[in-house]
Amino acid sequence: LALGGSIWFLTSLTTGLPNVEALRHIGEMDQATAILDDGDRLVFTIYKEQRIEVPLAEVSPNLVNALVAIEDQRFYDHRGFDIVRIGSAALTNIRRVRMAQGGSTITQQLARQSFLTPDKTLRRKFQELILAARIERMYTKPQILELYFNKVYFGDGLYGAEAASRGYFGKHAFELSVAESALLAGLVKSPPTYAPTVS
Repeated sequence: LALGGSIWFLTSLTTGLPNVEALRHIGEMDQATAILDDGDRLVFTIYKEQRIEVPLAEVSPNLVNALVAIEDQRFYDHRGFDIVRIGSAALTNIRRVRMAQGGSTITQQLARQSFLTPDKTLRRKFQELILAARIERMYTKPQILELYFNKVYFGDGLYGAEAASRGYFGKHAFELSVAESALLAGLVKSPPTYAPTVS
């Protein structure tokens, strides 16, 4: 029974997961539509998610380094998930008798934001691991970072590094200083709590 239940559970994990074609379209995201006047000046924007996509080369190395340091220190060394981080998170959760830490890598966060619900269940966590491994097989590390920096939510309705940089600092993402990059990287954990616009 235990073996049968385990096989059923593992098989059911892949049910409903996106196929290879869906993973190829992971970079297709809602963007803001800018309305300009006859002098080519921005009048207003229409958006579902306020986002301006940019290539990774147009994101400050300060922000890339800050976010990797905070969210996934071994990003360049793992294949989608970090066993050390998962083990550490599991021990913390056992000690606190609740889901205090998730241990997700940048790739896992990208998988969750793109295809899964935010539910904190064991099933969703396993699906996140499966998707992260698939994403790592399909995309290079710089491509994953570019997708992540264009998708991640920074609070105040701002999605992606470029929109967040313009929204909070009035500058492009490639112009961010070390301090500004640290602030944005810190927002990813809980944008509603840490956004500088929250009073």
